[in-house]
Amino acid sequence: MEVFDDEGRQASAVLIHSGASDAAVFVTQIVEKQNAAEWTIAAAVPKGERADWMVEKLSELGATAFIPLAAERSVVVPQGSNKMDRWKRIAIESAKQSRRAMPLRIEPLTTVDQLFANQMGANQSSVGWYLSTEPSATPVMQLLTPAPQRVLAMVGPEGGWTDGEMKAFEKAGFVPVKLTSTILRVETAAIAIAALMGSSQP
Repeated sequence: MEVFDDEGRQASAVLIHSGASDAAVFVTQIVEKQNAAEWTIAAAVPKGERADWMVEKLSELGATAFIPLAAERSVVVPQGSNKMDRWKRIAIESAKQSRRAMPLRIEPLTTVDQLFANQMGANQSSVGWYLSTEPSATPVMQLLTPAPQRVLAMVGPEGGWTDGEMKAFEKAGFVPVKLTSTILRVETAAIAIAALMGSSQP
């Protein structure tokens, strides 16, 4: 069998014990983590099961991390640990199904200001994008050749970004990016940008 950890290491192993609530394996060969592109989706949280579906698909597509975003016009702002724990379980199950080396990392609920202070402060080499419906926004395909190695892509709520948030993006050097000429739901936009970034990797 194949096993993996949350640091991206994979290994070949032999199952030596399988109980009702536990299992043990003997690792025969470890494959060290490869230097791969890292891309994070920070998105407003859609209603109901749409959020679970979004997390599952982001994991299948190979996103490094998902940041649930509390934007100014967010309708859903999950509180407590239940929702986060559920998303972590979904990410692990999806990683097993899609045979990715490590599960999608689920970050805590974050405001736009907190994200700039924490995420970009720790990853100065990250490219920042925010999805926009403005005619002047850059078509995403123009930014994928060559594909950047570190991307933080932000997906706003269905009510859109506020003027204050867009000014904060500009100040932080984020690029407005356009997916289509239509208005997409949150989960559709998040999955679409993840699919494009995933398909652009070698």
